[in-house]
Amino acid sequence: MRPLPPPITFAEGQRYVYGLLASAGGMFCGAAAGFMVALLMWGGWSPAQEHRIVSIFGWALGGFILAMTVVIVGLLAGGPVGRFKVAASKDGASIEADCK
Repeated sequence: MRPLPPPITFAEGQRYVYGLLASAGGMFCGAAAGFMVALLMWGGWSPAQEHRIVSIFGWALGGFILAMTVVIVGLLAGGPVGRFKVAASKDGASIEADCK
């Protein structure tokens, strides 16, 4: 496999860094979700607490995955040199896409 050429502009370097951050965020999210599932399965919870623990872990896991997804998409699409620009004002909201 050939190595990738180095970034030529500052924007390319920033996109590379944000791509690495998004990849690391995805790996962290997967590892944490796996840890939570393992803790839920082999935690040794008493039968009286199982329903409450499952509810807490389920909502926490769903919120964690949703939050990490938002962060990853935000890093890839709307970072400091992203190709999408979103603005909100009293007049309304707008989104622009840069195709250069």
